Amino acid sequence: MIDWEKLAEDVGSRKNGQESGSRDYAQAAIERIIGVENIRQAVDHYVAGDPGSGLIRSVIWRIHPFSAMERCYEIYKHDPDLENRRMAVELLRVAADRRVLPWIEEFLNDEDQSIRAWGFGIVDQLLWSELVWENEAAHLIELAEKSSDDYLREKAVFVRGFLRERKEQWEILQKHQSEDA
Repeated sequence: MIDWEKLAEDVGSRKNGQESGSRDYAQAAIERIIGVENIRQAVDHYVAGDPGSGLIRSVIWRIHPFSAMERCYEIYKHDPDLENRRMAVELLRVAADRRVLPWIEEFLNDEDQSIRAWGFGIVDQLLWSELVWENEAAHLIELAEKSSDDYLREKAVFVRGFLRERKEQWEILQKHQSEDA
């Protein structure tokens, strides 16, 4: 049985008798309910390509547990197997939220083209999902634009276009809403 009062205090959503809720508190609570070690083992299972990996990816994508992000980064940093490192960064693409932004420059500068590509895929996914704002990722887009990697430059152009188009659509929507008011 879950002790919701203790869980609320542990994740910080209950302080001094006051209650609050947020996506971040929910993520932290779900992560604790599942168990940090279970999530870390799920990342290892995914990286190994074992059966059930598709479900793991979907669950991690849904809840963005920081323990999964950390495990992906640990594998990237320390696993001697290049394919495992690639798979960890690929999974991080969907596990990520703004807390991984400090790691992405390292991915974009990696020797391996696949890791660079998945690294920029994290930027793309964070912007697409609106988990980060354009200004938070601007330096990473610029790094990709200046890269010697043709793929990164191409993807940076695509992301810039997407952001421009989304901004234009937002401005049109705002204009229509103000006209209707």
